Amino acid sequence: MRKMLMAAAVACAGLMGAAMLQAPPAVAQSSVSLSGDWSGGYVSSDRTDINTFQVKLTQAGGSVLGTMYEVNTFGDVSRALFLTSTVNGSVSGGQVRLTKTYDGSGGVSHMVSYVGVIESSGRRIRGTYDADGATGAFEMVRN
Repeated sequence: MRKMLMAAAVACAGLMGAAMLQAPPAVAQSSVSLSGDWSGGYVSSDRTDINTFQVKLTQAGGSVLGTMYEVNTFGDVSRALFLTSTVNGSVSGGQVRLTKTYDGSGGVSHMVSYVGVIESSGRRIRGTYDADGATGAFEMVRN
């Protein structure tokens, strides 16, 4: 099962990689709620860290809360095959700022900051992430 999930993550990242590393589109003035289920992925700047994730977001006004799940590619796999994190952030106009905080599953408990823009359709967010100096691109699409 883990091999299948990893293969899917690598395949997905390969398809997203080039597009994710391009500059995001201009900020859209989005009035679309981010509430709902999203699928996405991230690629580190040096392309050594590639993974996919699922996230459920709830937006109330300019605040965004959620939960994210991803394949455990860097924690203690004997403790957890998947990593879980909480997401807190804000949305203003077409810009999204999120902070992901891992809950300790797999021995992982650090934070990651995401900054992205919402495409005018409200169905895709692209941007960059920073995990204590480790940076890269991310993209997520509404399910």
